[in-house]
Amino acid sequence: MPRAYSTIALASSTRMRTGNHSKKAAPLTAGQLEEKRAARNDKQARIDARVQQWMESTNELAQSMATEFDMQPRYFLDIFFQGGAHMINHQEAVNPYNTFRGLKSMEARGQGLVMNAPDLHTHYFDEYSKLTTQEKEQLCTKWEEIRSTNFQLRRDTPRAKIQDVANVHSALAQRVGVEGFFCIVKNNVHFRMDPEWYFTSRSLSNLLRTSKQKTDWMKGEICSLLGKNLVEVSKVDDARLGCVSRPIITSEDERDDDPEADAENNHPPS
Repeated sequence: MPRAYSTIALASSTRMRTGNHSKKAAPLTAGQLEEKRAARNDKQARIDARVQQWMESTNELAQSMATEFDMQPRYFLDIFFQGGAHMINHQEAVNPYNTFRGLKSMEARGQGLVMNAPDLHTHYFDEYSKLTTQEKEQLCTKWEEIRSTNFQLRRDTPRAKIQDVANVHSALAQRVGVEGFFCIVKNNVHFRMDPEWYFTSRSLSNLLRTSKQKTDWMKGEICSLLGKNLVEVSKVDDARLGCVSRPIITSEDERDDDPEADAENNHPPS
């Protein structure tokens, strides 16, 4: 009868691990550190010079095309830079699951519904799981046909830019998990967008909408408590607490009211 060997228990049992006895690299001398720092700074300076050269040539090309087509240089700069980002992030291989979600999203938009990625996953993932390999390949082929016939360069219209802002903020709240509110304004005159307050959560907007009412209620409670204490201290049953509103006076206001300062500032030239 052959002898049985048990290796699983041995491999999974507690074993002593020896420390890493590899020798550390010898520390660099001050002269060597200075040489590496100088080489790094020289390399970065050459990179910055080449990037600046590319920026200047790009701006010249945008200005030339703006003059040729009677348009703003900013229009072509947006195409250059954002078109390059699309080339870098372009996905050559068609993913079956992304294709399935894209087609479902198109169907929903055709019915007047807007569904984001989590909604599509929740509603249609079971349906996707039941597809065969051949059906997934057919979906990819169909998507390639749709993309080839509807491909066009993205145009940065004012409405698209405003929508991009909302999409970025929504994705930030979903991926990072932060909430807040802030004011956004545009930084150029090439499209119209009024300053707007953006709330990452509807509950924040509702909270601020009722905050003044809560503040007025709290002020009333404070005045009632102070009035009660005033009656106890003054021994007067009909004692009332009066609030006096005084303007805030700054140092510049005090200087404006100072006649000596006015005389000093308004003396005739000699």
